[in-house]
This record gives sequence, C-alpha cells and structure tokens, in this order.
Amino acid sequence: MTSPLAGRHPIACSPALRERDRPLARPGESCLILIVAEPNATRTAKSERYRLQQPLGEGGQGRTYRATDSETGRAVAVKVIQLGAGGWKPFDLFERECQALRSLSHPAIPRYLDTFALEEEGRYFLVMELVEGTTLRRMLLDKQRLTEAQLYNFLHQALGILDYLHGCHPPVIHRDIKPANLILRDDGALVLVDFGGVRLALRPEGGSTVVGTFGYMAPEQLHGEATPATDIYGLGATLAALASGMEADKLPRQGLRADLAAVISPSPLRDLLQRMLEPDPTRRPASTAAVRALLGAGPAPAGDGPRTEDAVDPELGVRGAPGLVIRILGSMGYVGFVLLDAMILPLVLFIFSAAWSNKHPRRLARLRERTEGIRGALRGGRSAMKALAAGRDPRRRPLPPPSLPPVAPPRALPRRGRRR
Repeated sequence: MTSPLAGRHPIACSPALRERDRPLARPGESCLILIVAEPNATRTAKSERYRLQQPLGEGGQGRTYRATDSETGRAVAVKVIQLGAGGWKPFDLFERECQALRSLSHPAIPRYLDTFALEEEGRYFLVMELVEGTTLRRMLLDKQRLTEAQLYNFLHQALGILDYLHGCHPPVIHRDIKPANLILRDDGALVLVDFGGVRLALRPEGGSTVVGTFGYMAPEQLHGEATPATDIYGLGATLAALASGMEADKLPRQGLRADLAAVISPSPLRDLLQRMLEPDPTRRPASTAAVRALLGAGPAPAGDGPRTEDAVDPELGVRGAPGLVIRILGSMGYVGFVLLDAMILPLVLFIFSAAWSNKHPRRLARLRERTEGIRGALRGGRSAMKALAAGRDPRRRPLPPPSLPPVAPPRALPRRGRRR
C-alpha cells in the first residue's frame, strides 16, 4: 500500500511499530502499514511549523485543530490521529482522506495542504484549508428556525457538491453526510468536510467496518455497501433533521422508514425528503439527477432565496403589469432552456466528441457520463420557467409524477455480501 505521506522520501516500515503491532499484520506480511522514513530534521521542522491551537472537532478517526502556519502566517486546519489500541484502521481511513483531498479540487471542499508524521509518537497530521463558518449541527442544536427557502438553498448547494464527487472516476462516495459535516460560511456557501472518518465500528473484533452515523446512515451501509444513493439518503436525513428540529435518529418511524408526516408540515419538500429517505436503495433516487427530476420546479435560490410572502401566488396572485412581466420572462426562460437542452448541449457534445475521440477517450467518457446530470438540471430549469409562464409559483407546485415506484409499506432489505 502506498502511503499518502510518502512525498519524495523513501518508504519503510518502522521497526518499533512493526514489533509492537505484529499481531495486526496480515498473513504473509511483516508489517500492515508502510510509513514515511523522513529525516528527523524534516519531521521536527514540520511539527514546529504548524502551531496547534484550539480543537475544532473530534471523531472516531482523530481530532481536528485550528492551527497557524508559521511560514505563511495563515490559519489552517490540522487533523491529528494517534495510533493506539484501536489498531491500524484509523490510519487506513486517514490515508484514504489524504488521497481523496489530494485528488479533489472544488470550492466547497477543503484544499489539501500538507502531511507529516511523528512516527516515534505514533502521530500523523493532515494539514487542510481552514473553513470558517457554522456547522448545520450547531444550527440544529441552537433550535434555529429555517425557512423552506433556506432548506431549498442547502439542498441545491449540497446537490452541486455531490454532482462533483459522484462524477469523479471512480466516484467518490462521502458516506457520512450529516449536519456536523456541512459548514455554512459567512457568505452563505456550504462546504462539505471530513472525507475519511469512521463514525461507528459495529464489529471491532473483525469483519467490515461501518462508516456513518446512526440516523444519517443509509441501511445498506450496515453491510458495507456505498453508492451515490447512499449520500442521497444522508442528505435527505440532514435536511429532514433541520426541517423538524431534531436529530435524524430521533425522527419517528414506521418500521425502517422515517415518518416525516408526523413532524413536518405537508409540502413538496417533505414529499421529496421522504423519497430520499427510502430504506430500500432500489426505491430511493439513485443520483443527484434523479433528485432534481423529483424536485421538478423546486427553486434554486441564491443566498437565502426569496421570502415566501414576496413570492408569486400559485394561482397568479400577482396581477396586472407585474404578472405579465413574470409570464413573459418565464416564457423566454423556457425557450432558452429548451434551446440549451435540444441544440446547444448536443452541439457541444458533438464538437468535443470529434476533438477527443482519439486523443482523449477518458475525458470524452467522463463528459458523456455528466451529460445526463446536466440534462436533468436543464429540465428542472425548464419546468420552473414553464410554471412562471403559466403564472404559477414554481416553489409551491406539486411534485411531478415520480419516475421511481410509489411509496409502499416497508419490506425486508435484500441480503448482500459484506465488503471488507
């Protein structure tokens, strides 16, 4: 296994750790994990460069601190893991997070900055961009009343982040979407953090390690499965918690299914969240595009979105000249989305197909895979413009007929093999 901490230094097994943790080694291996053989001076310099300050959070994998980079003077976040009685699993997940952050580049994901280790102490450090803001869990604990427009705003921002992650090759499945891992910046932008934390090991004595948090964890995660639909469940549980004012594991249930009707007022958003929380992954929206298809004409507001009292009435409550202007703009927008979907997008795909068919087949394959998600977004915008052209408020429009099977009584999940 190649360590993300390797950098340009040779990799070697630490003799002290090898002797101390030999029972953890796999059959035929002298050491389970390779760690960096950095010069002592380099390790000391790096440990002195980043001055740890107050803790920002703690999970099953390690603790994250606010720190100062003495060379640049800027604030950073440093995640620290300590090898101990828990074995090497925390390091495996730490290594996975290092690899993921190195390969990802998105404004809503913390940037990877550096890694280093103090091997003699069994401590490993990941340096990341510091995300300033408030976690959605803090809003939940503070009992903040969120408007439907704010919830729609969080939904659309989170779907944009998942679009990027699930569009990677191979797809990146976060597996722990929850309020504590979503930070709202002061400018209103949502950021997703923690790309490697184990939140619950149900079988510490062996077998698969379950990644996730009860209430936000999709049922299939209990036997090691993870697909894009897994993150859809976590996002649905997060929004349901914010909408109801209670943690997802406290939501009332009917069998395996969360009973949102008992705690959330009737609305298209509640119906959508109920679909996202289907315990059977085959009945849940399988992708962000499927969520947008169910969302139909749901809003994609900037910031907190328009206030409900300022919105157009579902029955064309805005009369006269303003109502006419809204209809005209809706008609123009509808035509624009139709042209994008029917002409411009196919033309762009054709041009890139001609240019990349021989030189960049992987780029072309990725572009074609993302086209369906783009089409889903365009269809959502087209539906919203069509509603405005007809004088309806898109946010209050009933959900379109779902492409998935209708909600049915809970049934047993299929048995699947565990993934180690």
